[in-house]
Amino acid sequence: MKALLKLLFLLAGMGLAVMCSESDIINEDLSDSNLKSARIVNHDAPGLDQDRWVTMKNLDLDIHYRIIGKGPIDLVFLPGWTNPLTVYSKQFDYFRDKARCIYVDFPGQGMSNAPVPGNPMDADNPGFQYTAELLAEAVYDVVKKEGLHQFVAVGFSMGPAIWAMFERNYPGMITKLVAIDGDIAPWPTDPTERDARQAVREATYWAELSWDETIKEMLVAFLIPPELAGDDAEELKEFGKYFITYPSDILADMAYNIEAENVQELVGWAYPILAFYSDPDTDMEKVNLVYPNNTTYFFPGGGHVIHWMFHEEINPMIWEFVKDKPGKKY
Repeated sequence: MKALLKLLFLLAGMGLAVMCSESDIINEDLSDSNLKSARIVNHDAPGLDQDRWVTMKNLDLDIHYRIIGKGPIDLVFLPGWTNPLTVYSKQFDYFRDKARCIYVDFPGQGMSNAPVPGNPMDADNPGFQYTAELLAEAVYDVVKKEGLHQFVAVGFSMGPAIWAMFERNYPGMITKLVAIDGDIAPWPTDPTERDARQAVREATYWAELSWDETIKEMLVAFLIPPELAGDDAEELKEFGKYFITYPSDILADMAYNIEAENVQELVGWAYPILAFYSDPDTDMEKVNLVYPNNTTYFFPGGGHVIHWMFHEEINPMIWEFVKDKPGKKY
């Protein structure tokens, strides 16, 4: 996530500020554009494999999620920024006969409803906002519908930040955390540094609103390096094409809200944490601050989506970490 944020700030300098529509219509094209590049789930494989939906009644939003597999352990997977849940395609079959896995599409992503956002900096009339609180509430509605009291949480990129908000708002449900190339970045206390961070946050938002396909292709090439080779790499490159047509107003609004100070606050994680990073130079002092009780591994050379490119190594490591203490379902 740190590498992603650096690139977002870099690309912010390349965009021009434009205003977006603030209507309250539903973006009907978003889920279709994601599905066109999504890997098809193997519905012929044995075990449970179902698309399900839950409605956030206070907002009348339909949230999509997929349940794959049966087993004594419950795992809930959260995708990264803009990703459909098929970012976990390389986990679907591996965990199918080991655990009951719930893969969630955040509001605005995948097959979930995607209202057009307003302006997050308009205090009087911000319109619909993709806040971390909203995303965490959507996840809670999913696990509540499925009757989960405890489970293992898995998050990629932006996912751990949403799990952090979930932990604050719904403590006691997560038994273990798996963080994949993502964490949180607490705000500084120095007023000058705080002002600078907010200035970058605002500039990034306005720039992202104007992102065209060329800039989005640059970001995809950074996160999924073109030089990656092999079947897994080609499938990942195909998957990443969804981002080219992903609505810029939604990605900008979500990125701005995820950078909020209350989202990036430290969490008192009281359970074991398994962390994976793509950058071998990641600051372990910061990792230990953000993730107490962590066991951390590095997988460089495969871009950002390491659980896809290194699934043969990472999936067994996740399983070894989670299998000894299953969550409970009531």
